[in-house]
Amino acid sequence: MALEAMRNPGFLKTPKYQQQQTRANRVGAHPSILEFSDKMVKRAASLGIPLFPLCIVRTHADQAAEYVQGDSRDDPSDGLWPHRFAAVDLIHGTLGYMDRPVIPHAWDIIGHLGQEVANSMDVKITWGAKFKGLYDPAHFELTGWKDMEPPE
Repeated sequence: MALEAMRNPGFLKTPKYQQQQTRANRVGAHPSILEFSDKMVKRAASLGIPLFPLCIVRTHADQAAEYVQGDSRDDPSDGLWPHRFAAVDLIHGTLGYMDRPVIPHAWDIIGHLGQEVANSMDVKITWGAKFKGLYDPAHFELTGWKDMEPPE
């Protein structure tokens, strides 16, 4: 039922859907997170689900604003936040975070697709719905990103 509730194949053909695909800042992102994001969008579209990357890279100022507003727990003062180069937030093109209406198990499907895509790429991805003490199902990040160097 969740899969059917998320499907919107007609929206996949609209200019708005195409515009959504280019709204996230991609400059400075790790190539693997960009590839993951692109493949997730395509995989979801193959099922009729319109996903788009809401956020990939945040500048220091963007991250500071998110932190002050309480929309992120990552204080950018230490220079470490996953959206600096190693994360993507993917949401539904017409239903956003799918909290109105609530679609039971919708995020479980998105998480499964994320794992499927990561496995196909042979990369390790951490899904935000699995964080301890925080539920962020739109968020996917490269596992071990704190030990990685940002791309030049």
